[in-house]
Amino acid sequence: MSWTQIDTTIEEAVMDGKTEAQTEAGQVNIAELLHERIKPKVEVNRKKVLKPKESILTEAHTIIYGDREKTYGHPAKNLKTIAAMWSAYMNNMDDGNFAVTAKDVAAMMMLVKVARYANDPSHRDNLVDICGYAALIERCDEVAK
Repeated sequence: MSWTQIDTTIEEAVMDGKTEAQTEAGQVNIAELLHERIKPKVEVNRKKVLKPKESILTEAHTIIYGDREKTYGHPAKNLKTIAAMWSAYMNNMDDGNFAVTAKDVAAMMMLVKVARYANDPSHRDNLVDICGYAALIERCDEVAK
């Protein structure tokens, strides 16, 4: 019996006030037929509801040890490059004694994310990024070892 046939059978039985209906397979209980009709939807929804959401920390870990590292290399190298560029920029505006470290870059990027979080606390990515940048500070020490 197709879903369309089941739907038609249920609709006709309900309209006629019947609790059973005659089908090709014989006499069926409308409540059981209705249960069979909605069961696949309930199972799909149950899987969606019960699937645990990845934690912010797990997501950040996946990002900083996964595609980002494959694309940009070890984070300490990338952060040092940014630090050099920020230092050069700031030295142009200061007296030339301004030095930013790789860890400073990660810390300041956390501040960028905190400012964005303050603007929109519902945007989860900012929290993931804050965790990621905090972990990158620790990863900067991996290069020094």
